Amino acid sequence: MTRLIAFDVDSTLLRVESLDSALEAALAVRDDKLAAKARLHEITRAGMSGSMALRDSLEARLELAALDRAGVDAVAEQLRQRLTPGMAPLIRTLRARGDALHAVSGGFADLLEPVLGDLGFGQGDIHANRFIWNGDQVSGLDTDYPLSRNGGKAEILNTISGKADETIMIGDGMTDFEAYEAGAADRFIGFGLIAKREVVIAACEWSGASYVRTVDGLAKALGV
Repeated sequence: MTRLIAFDVDSTLLRVESLDSALEAALAVRDDKLAAKARLHEITRAGMSGSMALRDSLEARLELAALDRAGVDAVAEQLRQRLTPGMAPLIRTLRARGDALHAVSGGFADLLEPVLGDLGFGQGDIHANRFIWNGDQVSGLDTDYPLSRNGGKAEILNTISGKADETIMIGDGMTDFEAYEAGAADRFIGFGLIAKREVVIAACEWSGASYVRTVDGLAKALGV
């Protein structure tokens, strides 16, 4: 049986939120950095729980601080040390058994490509948002790309699933569950080791989807 397994990245493959990491670094020089950081996390939680539209959450976060190329590149390098413990060997095991693996993220490819490359994801396996650049400054995001909006992960899965006998979506947020709810994934596995979101737990209980709190639990849910 051919399986396509789609991994969310932030708070799943990574133990941090990549965009928030970049914004926190940019906010660190501000006098109101503590209040701004609290607001950042509030917006992120709203977007991940589904109480705020994903695009609104992304745009609101980008408005909190100015990002430049040097800062983005620096955080992209730091993220290579922020893998969720145990994920790298699990990824190797899944590939060895013949599973097709994709990274499907509401984060930004500019930040994620180095660490995902370390995990063996090629360009065709990485699906993530893109910054719009004005010179060396981030001026926004590509709003034409599906992952910039709610429902985008279902669109991506419908595009890449091809002839897979089973498509599995793994992630911590409601945008991940939405792909399963829309019928683009045959299974959803909620992952709560890094970020436990009560709305996702409730959605899994309601739908009969799996929910795990450890990498070992994830491996068992995947049958490895």
